[in-house]
Amino acid sequence: MEDARLRAALGYLRFKVVPRVLVMDTGYHVVEDAVESALDLGWQVHRLPSPKKGTGDNRFVAALLTALVRFRPDFVLTINHLGFDEKGVLAGLLARYDIPLASWFVDHPMPVLGAAGGNATANLQLFCFERTAFDWLKKNGYGEPVFLPTAANRRHFSIESLNRYLLPQYRCFLSFAGNSWWYKTRVEPDKKTRKAARTLAEKQKIDRTTVAGAFEAMLAKGDRRMFAAAQVALAEASMKSRQRFVRRMSPLGLTLVGDAYWKNLCPAVSVHPYLDYHSELPAFFAASDVNLNITSEQMPSAVNQRVWDVPAVGAFLLTDAQEDALNVFTDGESMAFYTTLDEAESKARYYLSHPEKRAVMAQKAMTIVDSGHRMTHRMQRMLAVMKKRFG
Repeated sequence: MEDARLRAALGYLRFKVVPRVLVMDTGYHVVEDAVESALDLGWQVHRLPSPKKGTGDNRFVAALLTALVRFRPDFVLTINHLGFDEKGVLAGLLARYDIPLASWFVDHPMPVLGAAGGNATANLQLFCFERTAFDWLKKNGYGEPVFLPTAANRRHFSIESLNRYLLPQYRCFLSFAGNSWWYKTRVEPDKKTRKAARTLAEKQKIDRTTVAGAFEAMLAKGDRRMFAAAQVALAEASMKSRQRFVRRMSPLGLTLVGDAYWKNLCPAVSVHPYLDYHSELPAFFAASDVNLNITSEQMPSAVNQRVWDVPAVGAFLLTDAQEDALNVFTDGESMAFYTTLDEAESKARYYLSHPEKRAVMAQKAMTIVDSGHRMTHRMQRMLAVMKKRFG
């Protein structure tokens, strides 16, 4: 009887008037961008405080069901499937009452979904920024994933929203803002995992060119410990590539912003503390003549936030030649790309001495971002997919 009443309460019509989305609010930074962009579009949003690693316990299930009955969303949104348990208790609950679920991966999905087969439910629509993961997702029951890259949040990353009082103090010629990856490789993993990661890296190459095949093989064997070691080995590859990059660029007068662990990798380089992502980083990008970027190894084709955020504030970016960036921007016209450290150094020198060229390219890149690569564009795309499939 109780289940029948609940099913009746949740049997309301969806996707009829103003979009309504219930967001699993885990505190992950993309959640805030998604919520703000949905509100900018005039949507109605309910944020449900959620643990990053779901447990499916009775208290949270009750909170979720209460929110569903009271708010009556068109669909539930989670970022990186955070808030959901590996056994699929919460996913099964939503499927039972035919509540559409949008899960948007802005990190590689394999580490999250590798042991979470129970989350592949009929009511799930998966969105993912990494196209090389699609075949694995399909083979593991996750339907037809939709390519959805990240984007810039206009509320914070735009010319209009810049805190111009910060520009003079952030003024610099060449800059890189990024994580060292030391914590992920040397602090967070236990000793056994670190040792296994070193052994694995000695036996086979672990980087962005091998991540899909290597990870899939390990998951197919059900070897979770080796899979964890592979993730550490991949983080190690990211750390070493960033170390080489910073060492090469530092003689050009590099301003480095990041975590304190950079001192372990590049003792001779001065490191400035992290800047607040929303309130300070936009001004830092705008105050830098040349912003540098290097993609982490867990992203074979996708791009990180700097590819959108830097041009969003009218600033110039020199980045590695990542496939998804080359599909949007043109080298030498709207963005500068490099494929080797030698080329990165050469182009950094060139653009530092050609401010007029930088200004023209930055303006073109900003126009491209404004025309189709804002978070509002991504949320509109998500809604269109959800409405077509579940409406």
